[in-house]
Amino acid sequence: MSKIFITSLLIVFLFPVYGENPDLIRLSGSASEIGNIWGMINGQAVKEDMDKYFLNKASENGITTEELIERSSKFVSIAEEIAPHWLAEARTIADQAGVSRELYISFIANVYRNLFVHECTSYAVSHKYTDKSAVYFHKNRDNVEKAQAAFIYNSKVHGINKFIAVSDASALCCMMMVNEKGLAGSADFPGSNGPEKAPKNYRGIMNTFMLRYIAEKASDCNEALQIIEDFTKKGYYAGGDVDETHWLFVDKNGTILEVSNNSKNIISREHSEKVYFSRLENSEAARRLNEIKTPVTFEEFHFVSRDPSICLKSSISGMTVEIHPEHPDQLTCAWISLPARSVSIPILMGGEGTPKELINGNAYKLANNLSGSSDLWESIEENLHQHKELFISNAGLKNQIINRENYFDLWNLGQSKLILKILQKLQD
Repeated sequence: MSKIFITSLLIVFLFPVYGENPDLIRLSGSASEIGNIWGMINGQAVKEDMDKYFLNKASENGITTEELIERSSKFVSIAEEIAPHWLAEARTIADQAGVSRELYISFIANVYRNLFVHECTSYAVSHKYTDKSAVYFHKNRDNVEKAQAAFIYNSKVHGINKFIAVSDASALCCMMMVNEKGLAGSADFPGSNGPEKAPKNYRGIMNTFMLRYIAEKASDCNEALQIIEDFTKKGYYAGGDVDETHWLFVDKNGTILEVSNNSKNIISREHSEKVYFSRLENSEAARRLNEIKTPVTFEEFHFVSRDPSICLKSSISGMTVEIHPEHPDQLTCAWISLPARSVSIPILMGGEGTPKELINGNAYKLANNLSGSSDLWESIEENLHQHKELFISNAGLKNQIINRENYFDLWNLGQSKLILKILQKLQD
C-alpha cells in the first residue's frame, strides 16, 4: 500500500466530523439495556459459540442440558450476591440471541474450562525506564479461533467502574481490561512458580468474570489483590482441572503486580525490574525491550507485541494500554489488535461508545484474513500515536479536561474507520 494512500486516509479520518453515527454503540444504561444491545449485535456469535464449544461438546460426552444448568448453580448464587447485573445482562442477551437463558448462563460460567491455550503472554516495563515515566501494559491472548470483541463498558449500575476490555463476541466478560481508575489487568494460564497445590474446585466464578469484577470494583493493584484474596477465601474461585490463574496488574502509580492463585492459596509479588514478562522472559521480545538503552517509548513497547516469539498463530487478540496517571478516566488509551498480529485501533477512555465493528467481531474477521506487514502496521500506528498526542495537546487537556459532548467518541470512531478502510483496501 502506498504512503500517499495512507496519508490521504489520515487527512480524511483523523479529524472527526461531529454528529450522531449508528456505527458508534454505547454499552451504557441498565443491565438489561446493555444486555439487549449486546444480544442484538452479537446474537449470531452467541449461537455459534454455544453450539460449537459448549452444547456439542456436552452432547459428545453424554452431558444433558439439565446437568449443564446444574453446573452453573454456584455461579448464579454468587452472582446474585456480588453482581446481580451480570445475570440480568445474560438473560437479556439470551433473549435477543434466541437461546435458553439458563443454558446461556451456564455457557458463560463454564465454557472456558475447556478452551485454555497455554501461550497467553502479558508484559510491562517499569515506569522508571519509560519515556516521560509513562505507564504501559500489554497482553496477547491465545485461544481457539473465534470472533473477538473490544468495547467500552459504562454501566449506570451504582458503584461500577467504566472500563475498556477485550472478550469473545459471545460473552460480555474480560480477557484483558483497563478501567477509569487507571488499573489494567489480565488473567493468564499459570506459570511454573505457582502457589502450593490445593484441591481442585470446579464450581464458582472463573477468572474471566473475576477479572470483570476487578475491572468494575478495583482502583489499584492492591485492591485487585484484595478481591482475589477475598474470592479465594470464600471459595468463589473455580479453576477446574487447571485450577490456577496467573494475573498481571499495572496501575496509574506505576505499580506492577504479579499474582498467582488456586482454590486455596495465593502468592503475589511487586516488580520493579526494567522488564517483566508473565512467561517467556528469555524470549526475543523480552530481549529487545531489555536491550533498549534510552527510555522505552510507546512504539518500542507496543511493537514488541508482534514479535514472533510471543505473537503466535493462536494469538487471537492483543491490547496495549497507556495509563494516564493524572486523568485515567479520559486520557487512558487502549490499543486493540484483533488478532494480535494485526494493526491496532486506539480507543480513548473518555469515549462513551465503541465503534460497532469492534464489538460485533467484524474487525477481527476482516483482519484475520490478512497476513499483513509489521512494517506497515508500525508506520500507521506511529502516525496514529503522534496524532493522539496532538489531539490531547490541542484540546488543552494537559491542564484542563473538557466535557464537550461526543469529543472523544468521534475521535475513537475516526481512528476505527481509518483502520477498517486500510484493512478493506488490503482485501481488494
